[in-house]
Amino acid sequence: MILLGGYAAKSCPRAVHNRYDRTVPRPELPVAAELQQLFDTGVAFEDEVLGKWAALGLPGYTDLRDLDGDKRIHIGATIGAMRAGASVIVGGRLPDDEAGHRTGKPDLLLRAPGGGYHPADIKAHQVLGTGTDALVSTLDAPALADASRLTDARAKAHENDLIQLAHYWRMLQACGHQADSPWGAVLGTDGLQLVWYDLSLPRFVTFSRSRGRAERSALHRYDHEHAFRVRVAEVAGQREGRPTDPEPLVAPVGQAECETCPWAPVCVESLPATDLSRELRGTLSVREYLALRGAGVRTVQELADSEPAALLAGAYGAEVGHLRQHRHRLHKATVAARLARDGLVLRIKDGPLPAVPRADVEIDIDAEWGVDDRVYLWGLLITADGVSRYESFFDPVLPDEAHPARRCLDRLDTLAAQAEAAGRSLLVFHYTSPERTRARRFPPLPRGAAHPDRWIDLHSVVRAAVESRAGLGLKTVAVHGAGFRWRDEDPGGRQSQEWHRRAREGDRAAAVRLLRYNEDDVRATLTVRNWLTTVR
Repeated sequence: MILLGGYAAKSCPRAVHNRYDRTVPRPELPVAAELQQLFDTGVAFEDEVLGKWAALGLPGYTDLRDLDGDKRIHIGATIGAMRAGASVIVGGRLPDDEAGHRTGKPDLLLRAPGGGYHPADIKAHQVLGTGTDALVSTLDAPALADASRLTDARAKAHENDLIQLAHYWRMLQACGHQADSPWGAVLGTDGLQLVWYDLSLPRFVTFSRSRGRAERSALHRYDHEHAFRVRVAEVAGQREGRPTDPEPLVAPVGQAECETCPWAPVCVESLPATDLSRELRGTLSVREYLALRGAGVRTVQELADSEPAALLAGAYGAEVGHLRQHRHRLHKATVAARLARDGLVLRIKDGPLPAVPRADVEIDIDAEWGVDDRVYLWGLLITADGVSRYESFFDPVLPDEAHPARRCLDRLDTLAAQAEAAGRSLLVFHYTSPERTRARRFPPLPRGAAHPDRWIDLHSVVRAAVESRAGLGLKTVAVHGAGFRWRDEDPGGRQSQEWHRRAREGDRAAAVRLLRYNEDDVRATLTVRNWLTTVR
């Protein structure tokens, strides 16, 4: 029996094949600590939200998470709660839709006033963005009928979130407990509110064989992707290691998802070392890699020797023309392939280079945050007269992100005032936009050159001066270009989240490691600036 859960339609179809193909070895690898931290943070966020929701004493609020160990009882309790008209069902399990090949446990089921239920999920990421007209409801009045429009935020349509909601909507239809309209909600880290989405509204641009591109709804995207994975599983289940076995419907393709996929050791890593998608994993989308294979470009050498304009004018361009920035990504991939062919990670571009702004007082700023988007550490490297000193704003046990942010921004304000009084120029540098975006959450903001609107994004300078086959992240540029080395043997954002967890539990060594990592981040941006100044 093929039963696919809510994640299948939004994840790699080769993973579905591997699960049902008995000729594929079963990988036995432990979950990486930093990846486990992502899972744990998501569970902790969900528990936090549900704890606050339960405390409201909402009539009809029903929590079924404790029944998860017995599938039959769990499904029976969920059906019973829906028949009884529970207003909110937490941690339920819907009956398997055997005809549709579906199984699933939605985080939430929300009752519609006219009967039936809408699916909802809790996600440890933001679901609101800049704009207007997001439709939201609150924990004490969670129904779609109680939702109201916001004038200062828009709903971010994360395709994966909506595809998962569509899966649960189809399951509700299969058991006859759907609401009268296909809406679903996501509760993210933006606040204790549910953001609503019409799952039948066309909003995602996809490839169309007849029209080139078409806008499709979450339900349409889900139905297509789910049906394809069912066919993938059916073919995979027929394979027994015999010469007459059917060929898999999908071949391994390197992509960003492979970095955390347990199947990677027996899947993408089995590709030839010269395979383009394996070597440049994640540079292009799966569709783009497959379109290149169809055009006869399978290896790094073949892409390096090709001309992007010729590929775009042929069958490749026809297959990927609906994708945003497909021309830019192909150019980027071609540059990466040529660097790989030449044995380089990055190099300075030919031609004139951009000027690197400098000042009497230079401040490099870096923030660390968790998957819940809460900043727990701000670091400054203050450089004047050839001397640099690091200052941190961090309390490992304080859950309020406003406190360290306020201290950091007040310090910047003081430094700006001192520089102005001394008649000295001051510049603040960051790498990509998160620090500036997050600082704006905490007014009043620093004055003068220390105001976030006047900070300089070093990444934009790097992008104009450097080409790379491993991206233009700070670590890539600092290590392979400027020759900087982090003191930690395994530096990284996910690792730092694990250190933060330990620090909050009282691990002093983890707190020291986290601070040292943050200090190295800001020292790396200074080193990159000095390198670019020298190169220029």
